[in-house]
Amino acid sequence: MVERFNGRVQREVLGIMIYCHADLEIVLRGFNAAYNGRRQRVLKGLSPEMVLRQRLEADPTLANPTYRPPSSSLIKRALRIVADAKEVSHPDT
Repeated sequence: MVERFNGRVQREVLGIMIYCHADLEIVLRGFNAAYNGRRQRVLKGLSPEMVLRQRLEADPTLANPTYRPPSSSLIKRALRIVADAKEVSHPDT
């Protein structure tokens, strides 16, 4: 599943020219949040987030007490950065 995620990041994110490291981090975190919320055929129609919740309900000791879920505005911020990056003219290759 990690290789599947890495391939998706490579195809959908790494081809975008991002202005700075901080923006890239927001885009990657936003992509991760969106990916985890997307239903996956390999997970029998569940999203990674749904599978995680089921596992935590079955065994609460698996929970990381320092984990903080992403803010609800993270995906919107990431999409805004991507839109701005696509509007910038890029050199001819």
